[in-house]
Amino acid sequence: MVFSLDFFIVNFPVVLQAVPLTLGIALASVILSTLFGAILAVIKIKRIPVLYPIASIFMSFSRSVPNLAVLYFLYFAFPYFVGALRGDYSIALGANKLNPNLVAIITFTITFSVYFAEVFRSAYYSVDKGQFEAAWSIGLPTRTYLRRIIFPQATIQALPNYTSVVIDLIKDTSLVYTISVMDIMGKATFVAARGFHYIDAYLIAFVIYLIICFTISKSLRYLEVKLSCYR
Repeated sequence: MVFSLDFFIVNFPVVLQAVPLTLGIALASVILSTLFGAILAVIKIKRIPVLYPIASIFMSFSRSVPNLAVLYFLYFAFPYFVGALRGDYSIALGANKLNPNLVAIITFTITFSVYFAEVFRSAYYSVDKGQFEAAWSIGLPTRTYLRRIIFPQATIQALPNYTSVVIDLIKDTSLVYTISVMDIMGKATFVAARGFHYIDAYLIAFVIYLIICFTISKSLRYLEVKLSCYR
C-alpha cells in the first residue's frame, strides 16, 4: 500500500461529498445534546427532588460506557430487547431497517449531553457569588438577573470547554460508519477498498476532519473574543 498522489487527488472530492451528512449528524447532535445538557445542569444545580438522583445515575452511566458500545447497543441490540418485551421477534429481525443516521444522533445526544451539562454547571459556579448577592440585595427578579448578569458571564466561561466538547463530538462521528452511515470515514473506507489504497483514503479523511475541526475551533474562539466585553 504505497501512497498514490493521483488516488488522493482523484478521490478527495469523492470523500468530500460525505461532509454535509457528517456535519448534519454533528449539528443535530450538538443542538439536542446542548438542550438536554442544559436541562441536566439545571437539575444538578437546583438539586430537584426525584430528578436529581435520576440525573446523577444517568450521567454516571453515560460517562462509563464508550460511545461505540452505545451505538452498537441502540442499532443492533435494542430491537431485540423491544421484540422480547413485546413478544414480537419480527421487530428484532428488522433491526437493519433502523435509520442509522437517527441512531447516530440519539447516541451522541445521550453521551454528550452529560459533558455539556458539566460544562454549563461549572460555568454557572464560576460566576462570583457576589454577583448573585448584589442582584438579590437590590430586589432584581430571578429571571432578570439570570438573563442580564449571570448568563452572559457564564456563557463566556463555558465557551472554551464547550468548544472542546463540540470538537470531540465531531471527531466521534467517525464511528458511525460502523453502522453503515456513509459519512467521511464511511466514504473513505469505501474508496479505499478499490485497490486497497487505505493509507491514501484515510489521509483524505484526516485532512477533511482537520479542516472542519480547525474552522469550528477558530470560529468559536472568535465568538469568545467578541463576547469578552461582558466579563
